Amino acid sequence: MNLLARPTTDEWELFALLFASITVFIAAAELLRRAFRGSPEITRKSVHILTGVLIYFAPQLFTSGVPAILLALIFIAVNYTAIRLGLLKGMHGTNRVSYGTVYYPVSFLILVLVFWDAAPFVISLSILILALGDAAAAIVGENLRSPHEYRLTSDKKSYEGSLAMFVTTTAVTVFGLRAFGPELSWNHAAQVAFAVGLFATAWEAISSKGFDNLTIPLGASLMIYYFFMPDPAHDLQRMFHGTVLGAGISLLSLRLRFLSPSGSIATFLLAATIYGLGGWRWTVPILVFFVASSLLSKYEKSRKRKYDTVFEKTDKRDEGQVAANGGVAGLLLVASYAFPGTEELYLLYIAAIAAATADTWGTEIGILGKGRPVSIVSFRRVEPGTSGGVSFIGLLGGTAGAALIALTAAVMDPAAVPFRTGMLLAVAGMAGALTDSLLGATLQAQYRTREGKLTERTVSDGVPNELAKGIRWFDNDIVNWACAAAGPLALWLML
Repeated sequence: MNLLARPTTDEWELFALLFASITVFIAAAELLRRAFRGSPEITRKSVHILTGVLIYFAPQLFTSGVPAILLALIFIAVNYTAIRLGLLKGMHGTNRVSYGTVYYPVSFLILVLVFWDAAPFVISLSILILALGDAAAAIVGENLRSPHEYRLTSDKKSYEGSLAMFVTTTAVTVFGLRAFGPELSWNHAAQVAFAVGLFATAWEAISSKGFDNLTIPLGASLMIYYFFMPDPAHDLQRMFHGTVLGAGISLLSLRLRFLSPSGSIATFLLAATIYGLGGWRWTVPILVFFVASSLLSKYEKSRKRKYDTVFEKTDKRDEGQVAANGGVAGLLLVASYAFPGTEELYLLYIAAIAAATADTWGTEIGILGKGRPVSIVSFRRVEPGTSGGVSFIGLLGGTAGAALIALTAAVMDPAAVPFRTGMLLAVAGMAGALTDSLLGATLQAQYRTREGKLTERTVSDGVPNELAKGIRWFDNDIVNWACAAAGPLALWLML
């Protein structure tokens, strides 16, 4: 296999045949939909499945990756244009605005660029999981008379559809083990299939607006590569245990009301990935952040209830908060996995967690203080809970939170985090928290209620609020992403 090798004449002929076949599928779906006035969802899923099955064979048919790249680029352009012009309803027509048919070839393109030379079977299995598993979830969920529905994000899902997704993904993984995988005992094979199936199903459940066409294959590809690719760094038992640990943490946190249902799914995905790839050294610091911050958010809850109308988020973290607080750290861990031996990435990972902790603790402790905080920009007194407001007790609380994460990292790996580095980590954490305050005072969207009070909420008591300052799309989650990114950046500048 060679990603950018010049294709042979035979390969170009195969490319033309593959392209023509997919085009015929799309045209046939559109004609059938119009002739029989069928549901766009049925024809769309038919194209989804048939295209995925064809793409499954691409790594076996081609030596060069150029035809696969070209195929992906063509259909990214075609699908995007069709959606914008309202064409080809049989391919992408849904009852909601979705660019899922664009994300489908985008995910295929990413898989080709990453795995064509290293592990082409990952491309085949990831696309097959998307084509069959996601389609099974939709077909089952949409054709039952009374499905048991749930909503984690903006899309409605069903428990029956999610079960179909899990069963199908597990079956595809077992097939992959037989076709591509190493020789495993039945016990290990069952563990692999369970972990991949649960991981892909979680991505499907939490994704909306067609993003599952990205998250399912890319998320599954990480698990498939880990389980199927022989490597001394791949510990199959640890990854399976990470899946079980992540599921246990998310369910317990949901029970304790630390997380919303969507937040519990996001936490499962994050925890399983971090422990599976990194082990306890990477897991304990973010676990300390999560447990300590969750308990702190529940402390003096009755006194904090008056700020519920001010803050956009509640004390039960949703998927946006989990991603904003742990997403940067998760990406740094994946980068460390992709580029082994880069020890600085571990320190940057700790800095991201320290920043999230400093911000959370600064807010939770700061609003318990007496008196009014001051704006980080104007230094004038502002109401407690106002974005960009800082207080002495809040700064102390943030510093304590960042120091706790630095201390935890030092305990887990004293060689990597000596005293000076620990001090720098605490400083980097506070730099992230102050960045959060600065953005909260300047760019974060703040609204004015009918009573004239400032709030982060777009709606109060069912009535839309008027934008008072900031950028409308620059919400609390965006600010928290910036906070978590500012911590590693500050540490990198100081090292």
